[in-house]
This record gives sequence, C-alpha cells and structure tokens, in this order.
Amino acid sequence: MSVMSKHPLSQRDGVPPLPKTIRVLHWATAGLLVVLFALAWSFEGIGPSDLGVTLVDLHRSFGLLLFLVVVARLAWRATHRIDPMPEASPRWERFLASAVQSALLLCLVAMPILGWVASALSGETIRAFGFPLPDLLAMNEDRSDGFFELHEAVAWVLIVLVALHVAGALRHHFVKRDGLIGRMRIW
Repeated sequence: MSVMSKHPLSQRDGVPPLPKTIRVLHWATAGLLVVLFALAWSFEGIGPSDLGVTLVDLHRSFGLLLFLVVVARLAWRATHRIDPMPEASPRWERFLASAVQSALLLCLVAMPILGWVASALSGETIRAFGFPLPDLLAMNEDRSDGFFELHEAVAWVLIVLVALHVAGALRHHFVKRDGLIGRMRIW
C-alpha cells in the first residue's frame, strides 16, 4: 500500500495530498533554492568586499542546509512508497516526471557537494552560520576553479530541471485540470 492511500481525499480537488513531511521538505527545498540563487547572483555582482564575503558565507550556510534537507528527503523517500503519478497518466508522462524528479534530486545532492569541495580547495575557511568547518582538503586553486565551474554548470542544469518540473505541474493544473498539483500544496 502506498503512502498516498493512507490519507483522506482532499475536499478541494479530490486528489489526496502527499504526507506533510514530504510536502514540507519539498517547499523547504524550493525556498532554499530561491535564497541560494539570489545570494549567488548577488555576490557575483558585488565582487570582493566585506558584503561579498558575508553573502558567500550565507550562500555556503544555506547550501549546507539544503544538503541536509535533501538528505532528509532521500531518507524519507527510501522508507516510504509514493506513487509519482496516477496510473491513468500515459506511460511517457510518468517516465518523464520520474526522470525529471530523479535528475532534480541528483543535482540537489551534487551541487552542495561540488560547492563545498570547490570552497575547501580554494584554501578559504568555510563557515556555516558563522561556525568554521574543518579543513579537510589541501589547497589546490586549479582544482578549486574546476569544481566551481562544475558547481555553476549543475546550477544551470538545475534551473532547467526546475523549469520543467514547474511546467509539468502547471500543465496538470491548467491543461489537464486533474488536481494533481494539489498533492504538494503546503496547506
């Protein structure tokens, strides 16, 4: 039996919401991504300065928090079965939704790791919410630059995947009108 079948039907759209834990983790992930991208674009525009250093430290802190939220999501999903889409959906649509969600999760794990490795190799002290993290990697600027490039490339892939994910949700809401978007509502 899936987790979805344990929840009463929504009065609003007839589609059972996913369990609250996964909905909170989903929206925490989305909120953290907005904060992380805003911080990244901010410090890129500001350049070297005290404010820039503060923004980078905040970006690293929220990146660590994102990593922990995604690990919690993966742990929850490993112990709970969720039907990704109704069986009535075409096979191609279920496959595409699953592929996009899997790629999103892969990027959400890879991006913070790549950012941490790039920062650690840069020789800078990495701080998480003001607390210094241990230096585990020897400084190597060439490798650091390469990992920062990978970190940025994964960020662009993530933007495309989020756009596909949102487009799929909006398609269900406005075109198919099947109430599927209601499964992930926050309330």
